[in-house]
Amino acid sequence: MNMLLTGRQLERLRELPPDHEVLTARDGAPILERPDGRLWRVQPNGSLAPAPSVERVRPHLRASASSDDDDAV
Repeated sequence: MNMLLTGRQLERLRELPPDHEVLTARDGAPILERPDGRLWRVQPNGSLAPAPSVERVRPHLRASASSDDDDAV
């Protein structure tokens, strides 16, 4: 997917310390990981905002064992 970032987002990304890692971009906002493991989004105006955790966004992806799994070989 080809995504355009705002000038302020690009400026913020250039200013990041080397220990911050850009993981992905979602909904037009790059997702960063800080050294402490916290995730942050770069908003279109260049400000940083906490990113929701994966568990809060996609709780339905958890796998659960069922009785059908017991019959598998």
